[in-house]
Amino acid sequence: MKNMHTGETLLKGESRKCPAYFFRWLVVELAPTIHGYKPATLLSLSDSFSFPRLSFWQQYGPGFLRRSGIEWVVLRECARKRVILFYRPQLLEEWLKKGENCRFLAAHGYKPECSLSENMAYLKKRYQGECPHEIGLWLGIPLKDVLGFMGISKEYCSCKGLWCIYGDPELSLTLMRKINDSKRVVAEILQNGVNPHNILLGYYEQTA
Repeated sequence: MKNMHTGETLLKGESRKCPAYFFRWLVVELAPTIHGYKPATLLSLSDSFSFPRLSFWQQYGPGFLRRSGIEWVVLRECARKRVILFYRPQLLEEWLKKGENCRFLAAHGYKPECSLSENMAYLKKRYQGECPHEIGLWLGIPLKDVLGFMGISKEYCSCKGLWCIYGDPELSLTLMRKINDSKRVVAEILQNGVNPHNILLGYYEQTA
């Protein structure tokens, strides 16, 4: 799958050194979760000379997300970097409790009887080492692709895009297109003058 969108590619040409750009970038990156195509989005935030993402997040991010329905948890942090999981609680919990998803997580130490926050604490603990393979499932990647990437299924890698697809690619490609289109639509809405906070809260008409 070509032309995979990111906030920076869709908002190119704008100055990245102001909070207004950070808000616009963030809602583009979170668009698939805002629209419900992904239960969660993982972002790595650090500062660069041209775009101080981490500084903007620490100063403005939590307040910007308040009352939006999007919650967040820091999975890993160091002095100059944060890896943050942004998620919609109900959507994520329903996804993780689906039969085969639930059984897969239970086999890796998660407890179906525990709350989402308790299992998230376990995910955070596992994330302190190498990035755990099951993070893909938390992000809404189909289980068949997670299993294939882990090398514990008989499916072959049929194509690549936002992630490696194993076996029949149609379901995964359809999801990738929705994720890509969601970001593109939000970027277009922003260019039409809609406030990024209104997008976060759903106070706009999705016309594309």
